[in-house]
Amino acid sequence: MMEFKDLDHRIIRERVDMTHVWGAWRDADDLRLHSFLGSMHWERRNGKEYLYRRKGKTGKSLGPRSEETERIFKAFTEGKADNVARLASLKEEMSKQAAILRTLDAGRLPVTAAHTLRVLDAHGKRTGLRVVDTNALYAYEALAGVVFRSSSTATGDIDFLVDDRNRLKLVTDDGDPTGLTRLIQAKVDETFRPRRPGDFRLTNAKGYMVEFIRPQPNPAWRKRPGADPVEEGDVTPAPIMGLQWLVNAPAVDATVLDALGFPAPMRCPDPRFWALHKLWLSGQEGRHPAKRSRDWAQGHVVVKLVRERLPQGAAQIC
Repeated sequence: MMEFKDLDHRIIRERVDMTHVWGAWRDADDLRLHSFLGSMHWERRNGKEYLYRRKGKTGKSLGPRSEETERIFKAFTEGKADNVARLASLKEEMSKQAAILRTLDAGRLPVTAAHTLRVLDAHGKRTGLRVVDTNALYAYEALAGVVFRSSSTATGDIDFLVDDRNRLKLVTDDGDPTGLTRLIQAKVDETFRPRRPGDFRLTNAKGYMVEFIRPQPNPAWRKRPGADPVEEGDVTPAPIMGLQWLVNAPAVDATVLDALGFPAPMRCPDPRFWALHKLWLSGQEGRHPAKRSRDWAQGHVVVKLVRERLPQGAAQIC
């Protein structure tokens, strides 16, 4: 059976330091996305200069040159320069901290999975996407300050549960709408491809898979806003029975470390619900015996984790 052990105290300390730097970087990046996307410059129209704000293919006039528009231009250009410098400084600090964490062998999440998490977080705020596969164990061990001993945490894919009650909204660096496939190809790995049009899975040249799934509606023909691709030709989340509890479960957020020591944000279902779902899966006769065995082991170890290390939820799962 899978077990877990306490994290080394130095790893805990260095993880906390990295989490603080990562939080500051995310705040600065949020500011970039909210206030400093695109450009701002003067354009001449009919003999007059006007201040224009441009994001991607769209532009908006902020008015003719005046004390007010000059103040707006100055605040934008100086603010953007400060933001760029702050992001660069924090990125350098994260690189230093990641090097320390690598020497401690503290990172566990596959790099591709971590990169995908960071990209979806940065380009799709409030998407509701949850990690529901074996990778969720990395979030639960981070929350509990432990590390799972078994190699059973290894996996060659990452599964994202889509809350199909709402439509996904993703944007590029310029603020233009984009789809899951285009975003992952542009920002994670250009070799990611679906097996066929309308597939729920993207696979890269090294065989790593990113999958999107959603609860099977009841009745099955019921139309959900988030069931369709984000854009034409994009991946289509696959409907699967038994996921309704996970999409309705409370969410937990954790900062996990990838194999290079860099942080990534991971949102998962509450570990109590995840464990019960795994135990339910282990009893499904149509499921492959090897998967049922792994489901049982993972479900039981997370129940044990909740009881022993996350007591605030233990009373509701025992």
